[in-house]
Amino acid sequence: MEVLRLASREKPLDCVACVILYKNPTWMIENVISSFLDTKLNVKLYIIDNSPTPLMKPYPPQGPVFYHFVGQNLGYGKAHNWCIRRSEPSKYFLVLNPDVIISKGTIEELSQYLDKDPSIGMICPRVLNKDQTLQYLNKRRPNLTDLFLRRFYTAKGMFAFIKKRLDHYEMRDIGYDDIYEVPFMTGAFMFCRAEVLKKVDGFDPRFFMYFEDADLSMKFQREGYKTIYYPYVHITHFWKRESQKSLKMALVFMISGMKYFHKWGWKLF
Repeated sequence: MEVLRLASREKPLDCVACVILYKNPTWMIENVISSFLDTKLNVKLYIIDNSPTPLMKPYPPQGPVFYHFVGQNLGYGKAHNWCIRRSEPSKYFLVLNPDVIISKGTIEELSQYLDKDPSIGMICPRVLNKDQTLQYLNKRRPNLTDLFLRRFYTAKGMFAFIKKRLDHYEMRDIGYDDIYEVPFMTGAFMFCRAEVLKKVDGFDPRFFMYFEDADLSMKFQREGYKTIYYPYVHITHFWKRESQKSLKMALVFMISGMKYFHKWGWKLF
């Protein structure tokens, strides 16, 4: 694999973002690129392609987008780490899903909010579905009971006490209208202070997919930094919940969950 080390700048970028591709449709890739670059800030987008064959053509080397075809599926966290360790210096680093459209002004407002509070290491905005309904992606720390109920119970016919417990896990008891600390930040959009992300050495490569966001949130918090939900700007997330639909992805989810609990401690409730 080639080693990338771009020339240093006199002034760091405002934000570097990294998107990991794996067999994504062209329209999705175009949307995430255009929405991220629609900003007045000095930014650069790194696209790491884990697909079997290239999904894109290389961009001009000095442009705002850098594309790298890996030639193998490194997994989510390891592919992001490739970028974290090689990208140009920046104030902020955005871990970004390809199935996201960023609303105009979101990057600017999140940057300004973090500029005012150095105790915040990571922040995430309100996340909406395609129809603009809310996605409940804020979570408390995982435990075995909540993960089991979330996997095997649906909203239809759900007992009241189960719904109450899952609402608590997804922080619906607090709501999604105010700023607050979130123990488990969604991996779809993790706007990080770059120096902290590098301090914790990025993602744990043992997580191929799933729970890498919970693990990274925990690492930020263990370093003394807050992980914050900020509801006054939003993104649109074309969420598929593959672990609910595919037996293979459900197995990957379970394996990653076991790795998380082995690392941070097993909790039944």
